[in-house]
Amino acid sequence: MKRKLMMAGMAAFIGTTWLYIPGNENRAFAYEDLDQKRQQIEEKTSKTESSLKKKKSELAKLEKKESKLKKEIEQIDQKVSTATEKVAEKEKEVKKTKQEIKKLKKDIQVINERIEKRKAIFKDRIRSMQKSGGTINYLDVLLGARSFSDFVGRVGAVTTIVEADKDMITEHENDLKLVEQKEAELNNQLSGLETSLKELEALKKDLSKKHKEKEHILGDVTDKKNHAHDELGKLENEQEILANQKAAVKSEEAHRQKEEAEKAKQAAEKNAPAPHSGGSDQVSDTPASSSGFIKPAAGRFSSGFGGRSGGNHFGLDIAAKGTVPVYAAASGTVTNSSYSSSYGNVVFITHNINGQTYQTVYAHLSTRSVSTGQRVEQGQFLGYMGNTGQSHGQHLHFEIHKGLWNGAKSNAVNPAQYIR
Repeated sequence: MKRKLMMAGMAAFIGTTWLYIPGNENRAFAYEDLDQKRQQIEEKTSKTESSLKKKKSELAKLEKKESKLKKEIEQIDQKVSTATEKVAEKEKEVKKTKQEIKKLKKDIQVINERIEKRKAIFKDRIRSMQKSGGTINYLDVLLGARSFSDFVGRVGAVTTIVEADKDMITEHENDLKLVEQKEAELNNQLSGLETSLKELEALKKDLSKKHKEKEHILGDVTDKKNHAHDELGKLENEQEILANQKAAVKSEEAHRQKEEAEKAKQAAEKNAPAPHSGGSDQVSDTPASSSGFIKPAAGRFSSGFGGRSGGNHFGLDIAAKGTVPVYAAASGTVTNSSYSSSYGNVVFITHNINGQTYQTVYAHLSTRSVSTGQRVEQGQFLGYMGNTGQSHGQHLHFEIHKGLWNGAKSNAVNPAQYIR
């Protein structure tokens, strides 16, 4: 949840300056500025704590809503399971009905074949009767029957045939009746099949709707919860940064008091040497320029400030081979010492020089020897030049911001104008 790069940016953006007091002429201004920065941090801390409280309350409501939605999703899953079982049952029913219809069609075909054979026999016999002197066209009478009831009515008109072929006519009657029965049964089966298919389609449609409803609910909850966690993470990072800044301000006040005591002692003992506070064993002997900054590392300027093929370059690259130490360009307080995917190992230092706030950035270090909140003196060892993060070849990416660092780097100035 804690994002190191974001912490670096937020620390610079939210954070305020850790002041270095250069001399008596700026002392009153520096004290006032330090108090003002402390007050700003306290105000921002109060706002952040309020926002954090609201966000935690919002997240608690979301988690409660999520719990409720999970129960709804469980109910949907149960409905989906039931619908799936019904679909399976209906598919079995449809398959069985199709098999029965297929059998009925074969049965009707066999009956129709028997009827056609009898028709041929009746036809031959009636023709024989007509040739022997019959005056009635019995063929048209008998075979013109449209239904079983019609056939029974016509049988009375051909009593001679009934007496001669009673068994055959009975079979014919039964077959005609069976055909009507089978055809009615077939129609019922077909009607049932159509109904079953419609029910099946309705079930599948309802099942699809429930799946979409489930996906929508899950997606909505996931998005809202992820967003809330992201916002909470930012606020927690901000809270941590502000806490570090508050501690650093307290440290600066102690440093200011110590400096005042030393200066009072110097006034009483004119020949006493100036104190040196908290430096590393490695200190640069590079003289400061009129701007108050020194060159942070030995080497050549491999890439300058401004536009280039990959976009704007908001710093100055210093390249050198071997083990190359990197030093603080001016005295100040380490606002952030961490690793980020872009800067790699990076150190941010905030300075106050002649009443002006600056922030310097030392990126792509192979090692870091200072920590967040630590006070450093000009020329103090910070780490070694490296090739970490988004870097191609060993170099120091050095930035100077006239004011506070921000994501847009709108306060970036050309370091070459300050360290040459």
